[in-house]
Amino acid sequence: MGQGISIKDLVQMINTIMGGKVLTEEKMEKILHGARQAHEKGGMEAVLQYLMKVTQADVEMEELQQFAKRVQADPTMGMDILKGKRKLPRKK
Repeated sequence: MGQGISIKDLVQMINTIMGGKVLTEEKMEKILHGARQAHEKGGMEAVLQYLMKVTQADVEMEELQQFAKRVQADPTMGMDILKGKRKLPRKK
């Protein structure tokens, strides 16, 4: 694997941001497995749809697609948001 963040650290960051234990490593593993399967079947669009379903996110697909493109172009942006170094960009 690459030099990315560990699942344990990612789960810890998400729980810290959410202010409680909303995610376990096992749940994250299942989510990532489902996201990989969605990507194999339908690419990034399918991954975004899968994540919206799993998280029950109240977000417009267009807004999520734009955010995903920004993170894809600048992966450090996503990590900075998770670490609290940057705010999540909001649609005006």
